[in-house]
Amino acid sequence: MNRAPKVLVINPPIYDVAAYSFWSAPLGLLQVGAVLRESGMDVELLDCLAEKEEKRKDDGRAPFISRRAATPDALKETGKKFRRYGMAADEVERRLGSLGPPDLVLVTCVMTYWYPGAAEVAEVCRERFPGAKIVVGGIYPSLCYDHARKQMRGADLVVTNGMLDAFYAFVEESLSWKLALKPQQAEPGAFPFPAFDLYRVRYFVPLLTSFGCVYRCAYCATPRLYPRLVRRRPEDVLAEIGHWHSRGVSRFVLYDDNFLFEAEAFARPILSAIARLPYEISIYNPNGLNASLLDAQTASLLAAAGFREVRLGLETADPVLQKGTGGKVTREGFARAVELLGRAGFPAGSIRTYVMAGLPMQRYEEARATIGFASALGVMVDLATYTPIPGTELFGRYAHLARYPIASEPLFQNNALFPFAWDGFTEADMDELKSYVRARNGMI
Repeated sequence: MNRAPKVLVINPPIYDVAAYSFWSAPLGLLQVGAVLRESGMDVELLDCLAEKEEKRKDDGRAPFISRRAATPDALKETGKKFRRYGMAADEVERRLGSLGPPDLVLVTCVMTYWYPGAAEVAEVCRERFPGAKIVVGGIYPSLCYDHARKQMRGADLVVTNGMLDAFYAFVEESLSWKLALKPQQAEPGAFPFPAFDLYRVRYFVPLLTSFGCVYRCAYCATPRLYPRLVRRRPEDVLAEIGHWHSRGVSRFVLYDDNFLFEAEAFARPILSAIARLPYEISIYNPNGLNASLLDAQTASLLAAAGFREVRLGLETADPVLQKGTGGKVTREGFARAVELLGRAGFPAGSIRTYVMAGLPMQRYEEARATIGFASALGVMVDLATYTPIPGTELFGRYAHLARYPIASEPLFQNNALFPFAWDGFTEADMDELKSYVRARNGMI
């Protein structure tokens, strides 16, 4: 190919019962886009997950634009009402029509049960751009590869997280274009900064500071997606903050399952350097920090570095369930972390935690007691309804007990369907639990 190849990267719309842009960003897609751009390709972005700008919060978040959508045939028995989140179908068609024909289209898919949106976009692109090569990747195909290969009929290639070499080879062969850069997950410092500059306006930038996790929580797929922990160098993280701040970004969203692990060599140097910057930034952490690893020095550094709130992982306050799901934190360790954050200057309402509900065979009373425990410490609670994820310990052990066929149809893996409702934890109990969370949070 004599001219630079044109690449279109697409974040598709999603079909779901409920969805909110919780600092959402197609990070992996934009990382790959940046790699291709470094090799001289012309990269464009179509992010179909449009948001309601008039309802954007001070922290950068905003709800997705949405409209009613037909319930998938497989899910009609659930009685749930579905919506399409993001651009309407005709708007997606219009945007595609305004673009020149690409040589390569990359489509991402995050949650396993969001695959209909990715399949829809891949098929539309196949019809509109018959000469283009189409690749679908993301967490969904990484966890449900065989299913994805059958469903993504518009794709020429479906890739998992571990297929970077296959992807690079496909791109070079299909486009007759030599890639100057072929970074691997084991070398995160070799990746260019994700191409967030493809957005007209950037309300925040996610910071992915590591791949993998040292823990093996029974409900989490991170160890399957990234078999070992690989960290970026602290100086590279600081360089990325500086890069985006010079382009007008002041909000950063930290994604790291292990940020406080061996904090003296990783988290503290990063936080100390941020605190010394000649400008102020705001940091948010959707991934809960490990409360058992927090000490007084690190708590103070979180405040000095610009954390506007701190989210801690708790999941459950029940000692038996804590041990059975990962054993990362105890009630005593969590309470001490909350105390340390308070001493560091975090006011009431700025400390939040995740409480899991709907785990296989979990009793309603246990989840309610955990909410009460966290709330009594002055912590805001976010209810994390259990999502059955293929490849995790809980999925393998309990999939046969789900009230829907979650092993054969990813649509049933949607936590909004409450796949593990039972006599000890009914849907009515879940509704009551949500009301209880709202009431307790309102008291803080």
